[in-house]
Amino acid sequence: MIDTREVVNLLVPFPEIDSVLAQRRHMYICISKDGSTKKFSKCQSFKPYMLLPNYTDVKCSIIENSNYERNPFSRKTMIDCDKVFKTINYSISRDKLTTIRPDVCKDLHSKIVENVAKQESQLVPLLTPELIALNERIV
Repeated sequence: MIDTREVVNLLVPFPEIDSVLAQRRHMYICISKDGSTKKFSKCQSFKPYMLLPNYTDVKCSIIENSNYERNPFSRKTMIDCDKVFKTINYSISRDKLTTIRPDVCKDLHSKIVENVAKQESQLVPLLTPELIALNERIV
């Protein structure tokens, strides 16, 4: 079972299971857990063009430098606070946890939760069969 603040590497069927984005593994931070429901924020490698005014893919984000005392990121990373991915009734194997560090620090977690709440982020439900189809060890 994955707990709040833990970070997993997953393939996620977003926007569609066949999309290019769904074929690339990303880190997802578990920002909340309530019974069998978990919510995650997506992380991706930071690229300088993300700071340009015409970049509109993500409006609210946190840019986090690599710092193993705070996070498991090996390079500068953007945490997307516009979208929250929701799973219900399944477990993600602990094999999916990041290896450098399994979680983010409490301070970073609090900043993510605060930004997500302020933003009224889009909730994206993830379907278990699609997640299982993409990831070899879920459950």
